[in-house]
Amino acid sequence: MASAPKKVIVVESKTNFDSIIGGAGNKHILVEFYATWCGPCALIGPRLEQMANEYAGRMLILKIDVDDHEELAIEYEVTSMPTFLIIKNKVTLAQFVGSNAEKVESTVEKFVGKPEGNKTDIPERAGTSHAVAEAAKNALATGGAEKRFTKKSTMDKK
Repeated sequence: MASAPKKVIVVESKTNFDSIIGGAGNKHILVEFYATWCGPCALIGPRLEQMANEYAGRMLILKIDVDDHEELAIEYEVTSMPTFLIIKNKVTLAQFVGSNAEKVESTVEKFVGKPEGNKTDIPERAGTSHAVAEAAKNALATGGAEKRFTKKSTMDKK
């Protein structure tokens, strides 16, 4: 039976947060401070779910709602959303702001390394989205692109 996909952990309290940070051992932790009303936070959410799978066993991903956990937002001096932290061994290694997926990915790679999970093996060029690369990979894997090309080539000969 396939294992369930890893999920982003929604922090329930400061005690819950402290417990996760304290129990993470040698794993890196990516923390997103967000708000339910924050559009850019909603946009980056699906990519964080993917990253939870890609970095399973190497990194935890936490989400903290600033409206529900103001004390944590103050403690980490969060003034904009989304704000991200990378923590390891209870030490904040990086803090940055914004919903740019490439920036989140490159910062994580700097500290944690390349993902090992379900990330596509198709090299992405600047401006090419992960979804487009996945669709291309799936078309190649199923022969869909080849079938369409063959059909068009056959029609061109008539």
